[in-house]
Amino acid sequence: MGNLSRIFNNQGLKTFFILAIITFIAHFWNYKNLGLYEDDYFLIAQPMSMDITEFGDFMKWHILNFNVTEGRPLLYLIEFSVGFLGQLIGDFQFLYLINYLVILINNILCYIFLKSLWNQPIFIITGTLAFTLFPADTNHAYLTHISLYSSLTFLLLAFICYFNNQKILSYLLIFSTLFSYETVFPLFLTAPLFKNQWNKSLLKEILRNTLILSTMLVLVFVARKLTGEARINQLDFLTLILTPLCQMVIGPFVSLSLLIYRPAQTLFNIKDELLIFVPLSFLGFILLLSGLNQEPDQDTSNDNSILVSPVKNLTILGLTLLMLSYPLFFTRAATEINGRGSRVHMTASIGISILVGLLCYLILNRAQNHNFTKTLANASLAVFFSLLVGFGLTVQQENRISWEYQRAFWTDVIHLCPDITPDTIILVDAPLNTGKHLHSFIQWGVPMTLRQIYQFPKSWERLEELPKTDDQPRWYYWRKYTLYPKVYRLNPNWQEQLVHNGKLDFSPTNKAFEYFLQWEPPRLIDSRNIILLQEHNHQLFRRSEPLRMGDQVLEFKPVSQPTLQSFEPGALYYDLIKPDNQVSIDYFHS
Repeated sequence: MGNLSRIFNNQGLKTFFILAIITFIAHFWNYKNLGLYEDDYFLIAQPMSMDITEFGDFMKWHILNFNVTEGRPLLYLIEFSVGFLGQLIGDFQFLYLINYLVILINNILCYIFLKSLWNQPIFIITGTLAFTLFPADTNHAYLTHISLYSSLTFLLLAFICYFNNQKILSYLLIFSTLFSYETVFPLFLTAPLFKNQWNKSLLKEILRNTLILSTMLVLVFVARKLTGEARINQLDFLTLILTPLCQMVIGPFVSLSLLIYRPAQTLFNIKDELLIFVPLSFLGFILLLSGLNQEPDQDTSNDNSILVSPVKNLTILGLTLLMLSYPLFFTRAATEINGRGSRVHMTASIGISILVGLLCYLILNRAQNHNFTKTLANASLAVFFSLLVGFGLTVQQENRISWEYQRAFWTDVIHLCPDITPDTIILVDAPLNTGKHLHSFIQWGVPMTLRQIYQFPKSWERLEELPKTDDQPRWYYWRKYTLYPKVYRLNPNWQEQLVHNGKLDFSPTNKAFEYFLQWEPPRLIDSRNIILLQEHNHQLFRRSEPLRMGDQVLEFKPVSQPTLQSFEPGALYYDLIKPDNQVSIDYFHS
């Protein structure tokens, strides 16, 4: 561990401090104005709505039912614990500081990882910057992905332990990724390749490492198969072969191209706080890069040493790591570059860090003996990295606007529907601003949100009225919320799908809904229990007049005595519902 002790010297600590500043500005400067997005309403907000007893039952259910966690119990354990911590603290935005620490730890681990590969300051610093500011994944500040980035932490620690001959610990760490977020797992196939000399003994180590990892993967695959994990059961042989191959070809191209596209996108959209931070970042990177010197190559005669002068070998390794970042992504296409779907590129940040570090080294090395060329090279790289900082700020701005959209929408819903009863269903037929931003404004968590805004009576569960079932499917725990009031977003032309014998057909297979909770039993709902919200002149309104569809007339729930004031505020009430004196943003398509 002597190498690690040398890393934590004064220069190393100074580098970590710089990384802390860059990470905070690029990804968390606006954390007090960020909110909840998509899966956050399930993984974060629900534990925030629980007391200690309910949370204990909740965790017990997920621990004892392996298939409930999609075979990723560690992922859910981390995420639900973070959410419950938000309940204890009483401020979910504080959780973004935990998010920040996880990202910062990964950035520091990347620095240690690169320094273990090649003790060349230019390569180490620029590679770490590329990892820190990696633009293909736009989810750095996203609470749900704390667990995903924790899996990346396990991978980096596994690499570092392997380099320091602590192989048992390294294999335990990489094995844990199969229970958190398995997409990082294939990268560890490259661990033996970071040796100095590629010879017959290295081939034996590669075969041994591959055998160990293959055994781990097969064991977990069989466990998921036996427990009925849905995603495993849906995979056929052709998908298992073709999808990884396609992802490994497309993914590297996309992530590399975004290193050009995102800075260019930022350059043509510099405004607001970017006008301050991009120039300041440029000056900071100029100073940082100007202070980097090329180190002479070390002796490479020791067969067991880590690579010390490996431009060619590290190029191969970087490309290999880049390709191995994608084969286990079956649910997201490698072409996705915005929002939650861009997590498909998260693991590619390691290969990118090596390749960018090598490219920057070659550029600055070529310019080393010419002052003007060196200054120009430093300035060019400073522009590149400062624009990546600007892109990170752009993502924050987009997510801040998305949160304001949500707050305005839910405030309108509460004001228009003050008379909610146990059987109330609120349908939203409006062109909400969903696809424009990096995190969609309104997503699958919408039906769960009302009970996180208000604490509805436990008597509203009415479990005795639900259909009996002999088994306990993945969503069984959530059946108790089936008859709670909910909000559903309607798709265009919903009228053609919903009406059935004069009533509204509620079914998971009904195409009228943008998303329908999987645990909802099929049933017919009387339209007089329905509140229909529609848009007119960029305002949401509650429809009071009947709606004629062919020879049928639907009469919706009339406004009646308010009930909401009798309920205690829920975990998200003060975060989502705007005070009357605050002006709301227009959340409709322009």
